[in-house]
Amino acid sequence: MTDGQENRRSFRVNESVYVRFETLSDQEYEDGLEHRKVQLGDSESTQAMLVDIEARLSEAMYRLNSESETVGKCVTLLNDKINVVIDALPGVRQSKAELAKTLPLSCDVGADGIVFPSKQALEIGSKLYIQLLLVSDNRFFDSFCRVIRHADLPPGNDPDVYPYGIAIEFTGMKPSQREMLIQHMFNRESETLRMRRLQIENG
Repeated sequence: MTDGQENRRSFRVNESVYVRFETLSDQEYEDGLEHRKVQLGDSESTQAMLVDIEARLSEAMYRLNSESETVGKCVTLLNDKINVVIDALPGVRQSKAELAKTLPLSCDVGADGIVFPSKQALEIGSKLYIQLLLVSDNRFFDSFCRVIRHADLPPGNDPDVYPYGIAIEFTGMKPSQREMLIQHMFNRESETLRMRRLQIENG
């Protein structure tokens, strides 16, 4: 993994997310992971091509945004257009509709996991299936995961309602979704840097 890829994975951002999760038994967790592997294996070559394209596209968008904001924005819009088609798939559309009926939560989001507020305490090592819908760009992600630590409550949450901060690590996210999440994190970082430059220039 290159330094650039490692930086993108380790970057974290606080944002509003619709979150839904369920606690799994060890058997449900293992069965779920195995079932997902079979699903991915049905189209292994296509999946590998998609992951490779997403990775190279993310790197190219990073360079383009640095060199030319206009060109970078055009490429981002084209990629978003493709994602709109993906999001229109029946299964994704139904999951997003169900998630959107809940209240969004303030979460610390990263490419390898998130910290989310919870009304209930979860033991370290607990295995979960989680669904996420990002408010900022309406992107949907789902993954098997495990609780790796108890964390500070992300800012913006009411501690009387959500007293627990839960840090999870994604363990079964589809490679294509992981690359899209990395791209999302990178775009947020680029936007933050752009806003800082504008503040300096106008300050």
